[in-house]
Amino acid sequence: MNGVGWYRKTFELAETMRDKRIALRFDGVYMNAQVWINGTRLGVHPYGYTPFTFDVTPLVRRDGRNVIAVRVDASGDPSRWYHGSASGATCG
Repeated sequence: MNGVGWYRKTFELAETMRDKRIALRFDGVYMNAQVWINGTRLGVHPYGYTPFTFDVTPLVRRDGRNVIAVRVDASGDPSRWYHGSASGATCG
């Protein structure tokens, strides 16, 4: 199934992480991923088969709730190896 999907994850930093550098790493998002944290757009990763990382150290809330949002757009012609996205996917 092709189309647009949204994924959201809410988290709070553990006490032991509050003085550390924080990065979000994605092993692959198929495809045309746009990523936000706490309402700030981090960027875009157009290719679905490669990992990518965003340093969110200055944007993460040390005391409180953080929200990651990812918009995935797999509209159009799928690749010959991958025939769907946003169907049954989870973020956890």
